[in-house]
Amino acid sequence: MKYRYEFKNKALGEAVYTIFGEEFARDEIEQQMPDFDDFIRIEVDEWDANNKLFNSHVEFSKTEIEKTLIYDTSGWNPYPEVEPPESDDYLVTLQNGDLAIVYYVAATYGPSASDCQSGHWNVANPVYSEAILAFRELPEPYKSK
Repeated sequence: MKYRYEFKNKALGEAVYTIFGEEFARDEIEQQMPDFDDFIRIEVDEWDANNKLFNSHVEFSKTEIEKTLIYDTSGWNPYPEVEPPESDDYLVTLQNGDLAIVYYVAATYGPSASDCQSGHWNVANPVYSEAILAFRELPEPYKSK
């Protein structure tokens, strides 16, 4: 599964990404989260066109950051921890009741579709639609030579 660090406070995250750039800030957070400090420090020193130094830094507690699952385009995504990024057809893993039987079927996800059942899912065969455990993108259809 794929993870990413996210700000709990979205406004703080937007401010940090605006000042330092999202890629740079994410790299700094990724590098500093495993260390033993209780805070993240992001700093940049830049020289402007007039040869004047611009310095900016910010510090915030690591408690402002959480590790979240992100959508994996090539693997299984646990549902509902991760939701599909768009309305589309997906391969889903279903569990029928308390039985340890798992089915793999195609289902349609539609966050605003009125015809979807089981949350936002429309499963072609509702007999199996008791519990959606995970989903992934459909593979390319077979093409004979």
